[in-house]
Amino acid sequence: MTGPNSLSSRRTVGLGLLALPVLTVAAPLFPADISPFAGIPGIRFEHYDVEGRTPQEIYASMHARAPRDADGAQGLGRTSWQMDVHWRESRRGSSCTVSEPVVRMSISVLLPRLRTSPVTPDGLAFWRASLRGLEIHEAGHARIAWDHRDDFKRAANHAKCKSIDTVARQTHARIAALQQAYDRETGHGRTQTPPTEP
Repeated sequence: MTGPNSLSSRRTVGLGLLALPVLTVAAPLFPADISPFAGIPGIRFEHYDVEGRTPQEIYASMHARAPRDADGAQGLGRTSWQMDVHWRESRRGSSCTVSEPVVRMSISVLLPRLRTSPVTPDGLAFWRASLRGLEIHEAGHARIAWDHRDDFKRAANHAKCKSIDTVARQTHARIAALQQAYDRETGHGRTQTPPTEP
């Protein structure tokens, strides 16, 4: 007998993340030649289009076009993750044991994509800095999900048939709590974005 369970979570980066830029940009928090998503296989990337030539136009377009979640929250970037878990239950009389726990983690990242050309030098600098900050933040969420993908398998080793569903839900809740703590620590990405001002 197999027990399936599918648990998913979605979180967003708030629109308060970015303001209009100063010309001086802080040093990146991640090497520019390495993708923040390096080492996390199978991420599905989605995009929403933005336009604009200047920093003000690009930011206004991001603010206007960033999608909303089902609960109405709007964000410039979003990482969704789904944890599908399966296991085998073996029964002998009144005894039931759990074995062969399996986890499949799927991750989807939504980011803006600039569709305007040409862009002013200030606009291009703003766009690159803003996108890099969003990528770094979203990669942090993706990495939390990926790094904890086997937590269910470890917890399932000590579970009983009656408690395995609870173990799956608790594992998901712990990963979700780590995601929330990451948002608190980074100010929903504000600490990972170059300093900006109106």
